[in-house]
Amino acid sequence: MDAATLAQVRQRLQARRAELTEEIARMATEIQWIGDDQGDEGSAGNHMGDDGSNVSEAERLSTLSADMQDVLSQTESALERLDAGTYGLCQRCGQPIAAERLEAFPFVTYCIQCQAIVERERALRLGY
Repeated sequence: MDAATLAQVRQRLQARRAELTEEIARMATEIQWIGDDQGDEGSAGNHMGDDGSNVSEAERLSTLSADMQDVLSQTESALERLDAGTYGLCQRCGQPIAAERLEAFPFVTYCIQCQAIVERERALRLGY
């Protein structure tokens, strides 16, 4: 990859990192509000349906936040690979990752062939 392309990739990854960080913080605030709301309203007069909705919403936000944390971690790893000069190389076989794949998912660590192998191995370990 040429220097201009790498600079564009870095800019995209940094922008994505900022978006993810902001969204994760927003979700943490929402979860806190739900918890505070439960504490304030969690009395005998509170409707059970409202309690269930609040718990369900907190769980949904928590799951989304965990997924975003995973993407944030992958994004930060991609930035580290840019710094190390190994961005765009498969972490399993060392071959270049297809430009189209990096365009769609700039944080991927494996070429498409190795990704398939890794997923099959994971499925076998988990018994799918």
